[in-house]
Amino acid sequence: MLRVLPSRTLPRAAAACALLCACAVAAGAQAVAGNGSGFAEVNGTKLYYEASGKGPAVVLVHGGLVDSRLWDDQMGPLSKSFRVVRYDQRGFGKSAAPTGQYWPTEDLRALLDYLKIEKATVVGLSLGGIVAADFAFEHPERVERLVFVGSGLRGDRQPPDEKSMAAYRALASDGPEKYFETFLKADLLAGVRERPQARARMRTMMLDNYKALTYLRSGLPQSPEPPTIERLNKINFPTLVVVGSLDSINLRNIADTLTNGIPGARKVVIPGASHHPPVETPQEFNRVLLDFLEGKNK
Repeated sequence: MLRVLPSRTLPRAAAACALLCACAVAAGAQAVAGNGSGFAEVNGTKLYYEASGKGPAVVLVHGGLVDSRLWDDQMGPLSKSFRVVRYDQRGFGKSAAPTGQYWPTEDLRALLDYLKIEKATVVGLSLGGIVAADFAFEHPERVERLVFVGSGLRGDRQPPDEKSMAAYRALASDGPEKYFETFLKADLLAGVRERPQARARMRTMMLDNYKALTYLRSGLPQSPEPPTIERLNKINFPTLVVVGSLDSINLRNIADTLTNGIPGARKVVIPGASHHPPVETPQEFNRVLLDFLEGKNK
């Protein structure tokens, strides 16, 4: 039966309803401000980001061949226990292209400020690993832990990987399609050759982001000195080094250098993966990463 409120109680009920609605709107606005996707207008640029979950912050930094879609299979599992953020570095994905020199470390710091994240575990793959290490030196107070995945290393003096260089030459002479086809012969993509879905994802990301190679080669990203390799022993955060068993010999050597040079660092080799384990072997990669984040493999 419908109960009619006495007229004198209607103003109170309306006020209470308005208050509840206001609280709901405020809570919704707060959630949008903290999570979701959008563009952070920071450092004179626009960085595309996605954030989800709650708990300790984990920031995912993609490599130089791809963009933040690299982490498609990590966002859901990580967001169950962590506040996870991924973003497109300047010139990649949906983020604005650089118009001059810039500091990737300061873009990351500004993004954390924008999202009101005081401290985070920084997970970097390839180029993202270089950014993660530089960020740890420049802003140690903002770092909880470090994870390097097939990471590059500033100061490493190994000769370049010839098969990868052939792909870059193919890009310059024959265009992006030939670039990807040639790259499939390199160790960096060995893990996608027999995985059609992973290969399709990598093809899409690499063809969407090949122009970013121009910014990298022109020296627009700035890095702190001295080179990372000369001060690995000063990294004092819990550190995990992940590398695929099929990755190039150069990157497997770098994984050893990082493990041996960073006090207490632990290395995990993922069988059957090459340079992009988050795409190639996502379940195994997620298990390794979550074990480290949850302190299961100390």
